[in-house]
Order: sequence, then C-alpha cells, then structure tokens
Amino acid sequence: MNVRIRHKNKGLEIRRLIQRIGSKIDIIPFITMKYLSDKQEKNQDNLNEFQEEYGFTFRDYELLSNIIKKHDKEDESYIFDINSALNALKNSKNKNIKDIYTRIPDEIIQNDTLDHIISILEIEDDIIQLYQYVNYVQINEHVANNLKTVTPPFIELLTKIIQTKHDIVNVYDPSCMDAQTITSLEEFEHATLYEKDENMYYHVLQNMIINEIPLEKITLHNEKVIIDESKEKYDTIISVPYLFNRNDKIFKSESTEKFKKYKTKNPNSIHLLNLIEHLDDNGVLITTTTQDLLVKNDAHELRKCLIENNLLDSVIEYETGFRSRDITILVINKNKKTDDFLFMKPEQLLPGLILPDTEEKIVESYKNREIIPKFSSIITKEEIIKNEYNLNPKRYVYTLDYEEKPIPEIMDELNDIANQIRELDEEISQLLEKLEE
Repeated sequence: MNVRIRHKNKGLEIRRLIQRIGSKIDIIPFITMKYLSDKQEKNQDNLNEFQEEYGFTFRDYELLSNIIKKHDKEDESYIFDINSALNALKNSKNKNIKDIYTRIPDEIIQNDTLDHIISILEIEDDIIQLYQYVNYVQINEHVANNLKTVTPPFIELLTKIIQTKHDIVNVYDPSCMDAQTITSLEEFEHATLYEKDENMYYHVLQNMIINEIPLEKITLHNEKVIIDESKEKYDTIISVPYLFNRNDKIFKSESTEKFKKYKTKNPNSIHLLNLIEHLDDNGVLITTTTQDLLVKNDAHELRKCLIENNLLDSVIEYETGFRSRDITILVINKNKKTDDFLFMKPEQLLPGLILPDTEEKIVESYKNREIIPKFSSIITKEEIIKNEYNLNPKRYVYTLDYEEKPIPEIMDELNDIANQIRELDEEISQLLEKLEE
C-alpha cells in the first residue's frame, strides 16, 4: 500500500493521536461516518436516493461538518450530536452499515477520545488516504490476538503489473488484507474475498463503501482459508499471503494430500499450489513469497512444475533493507506467449518505500518484457534447469559494475598476470634456497 500524506507532519500527528486513543476504539467507522456525512451534504437535493442506498439520513446537527464547528467552538453539546449520529447509523436499514456501527459500545465514547478522533478527521480531507493511513497505523500500533502484521507497501504495484497485459473479470483474493488490492483495480466484474479477522472484515466493508464499489460485486467471507476446497476458477488472482504457522492443523490434514507429489510441507508452497489450482486456463496470478520457495529443496518439485509447464512469467525481488522482511513477487500466467522467464532485481530500497521511478521501471520492464542492464534479464528454460531450478533473481540479474574490453586486450592482461606470478614464484624459490643454506 502506498500511503501519501500531503504534508510531512500529518503522518506523525495521526500516529501520535492514535497512540493517545489506544486500542480500545477503532477509528475507521468514524472515517466512514465522515464519508457518509459529506456525501449526504452533497446530495441534499436528492436525499431519497441517499436514504435508499444507505438506509438512513443524518439530521442536520448530526452532520460531521456541524459537529466539528461545535467542537471548535468548545460547545460540549457536540458529544450528544456525535452519539446521536452513531445511533442513526446503528438503526440503518442497510444491514452492512447497521452491523458496522452496532459493534461500537456506547460506554467507550468519552470526551478526550472524541477530541482526538475529531482531530484525526480534520487532518486529512481525502477520505481514502485518511482510511489507508489510519488503518495501517492501527494495525501496526496495536498488537491484539496476534493480529500485528505489516501491510505491504506495494499493493498498487501488484495491481499495476496484473492490469498491464490482462483484462480482469473475476477476481480471487483469499487473504485480502482489508481489500486494498480490490480498491486499487481500475475495473472488475466480481471479486471473491476472504478476511480471517473480524475487525478487518468490517474494514473491508467500509473500504468498499468509501471507494464506492457496489457490495453486490463482492462475495466476502469472514474466515481463514489456506486450501480452498471449492472448484471455482478465476481469471485473476491477487494474494499477499498470511503469516503462516507451520504448526497450523491445515498443513497436517488430509487437505494437503492432493499436493503430495510436490513433496513439500512449506506453507508458502502449499498456499501457491492452492492459488494455481483456482486459476483458469487464461488466468494470471500475482502473489508474494519468500526466499525459501525460490531456492530450498523443499520447494524443488514446485519450481520444476512452474518451469516445465511454462507457468512462471516473472520473478521480481523486493529488498526492504531488512533481511527478515525481504520478499519476492511472483507472476504466474497460464496463457503465456513466450517460453522464457523474466527476472527483475530492483536496487535496494528504503524500508517500506517504492520510489515512483522504480515502480515505473518495474511495470515497463514487465509490459515490454525487456532486458535492462543491472535491473532485469530474460532467462531460458535450459539455463534454469542447469541451475537446478533455482529461481533466485540474484543468480540471473547481474548488478555488479564491469568494464567491457576487447578479447585481445584481456588476453594481454592475463599474460601479464601470468608473468608476474612466475616472477613471484622465482623470488619465493630463491628465498627458500637462502633459508636452507
């Protein structure tokens, strides 16, 4: 996810306020409230349409713009108004909105908390940017039920790559990470999403609302899926995997028997095999993986399958600057037009940052399938087999500086070196003879 705060101090201020609020209250519903309030104000001439879509309307004093005015004037009645607005949302005839807001307990809404929330809502006018940043900070600030994770900073890169040479119709994302992938797509007809965490499940719904994606285009499941037993096929799969636990029961169950021939118990390998199984004959899949899958014996049969069946399209290394967080982007394409493989190794980046020029370079190299010195290479099937199906981009993209020289000049330099070695050998022999005397 690429978060862009327009002024450098906005991010720090939002983080500071979230730390003060603590983990007891989720700020995302208040961002959604701001979106709905703003939208109602813009549709004052057609409130029936708003009522029909969202199942409620705010009274004038419940509109967030009026609440903020009272708050800024230190009129304490704003507390009553914001609670009244929450009640309007809780009584919505729209089931999704009602479910989102009935989860907010009345007793945790206190004066100081509301002050901090309103300050956050005033920092950034762009609702989508505000949602992205607050959600990212909340996840990484508050460790609850082992939820802590690092939201990838490159979701937009994944969606740009997969849209480059591919028409998207039916999308599958079994680890949807609050649906940043879906909201980054330009167009699609339907998406099937899985979100294991209940709080994040409701964040997905709100992300759809503020991005104005019709919820009838989404099938959303609140459950964890690693091996999906359904027979559904999809033309587009985008998945940033969960942080898997090798001790998870699913990796020891009968569900993994179908992948027995690949001789692996690596969770990332099993996850990838599940994705490939749900890809249709013209489908494209983009996902992230670890170095283990690229090089270790445990994933050898899987890598062999990707190469021998010409499923692998591209391998893009992403170095974060922290070895434990380095990941690799894989593009799997069942409708490839070439029988070679594109490897990219962009220069090491700052943690969590993709520079616009680098992102553009990655997308262009993928689009044009071009070789860029010290950045990307096209590798044949024969060369990968010779390297025992090793898929590490470091092996195929040469990033060291070198100087091209004519062969005769190189031979002369080698002869000079050989002569120097002979002279040194003679000097050593003479020294040894003197020592023996």
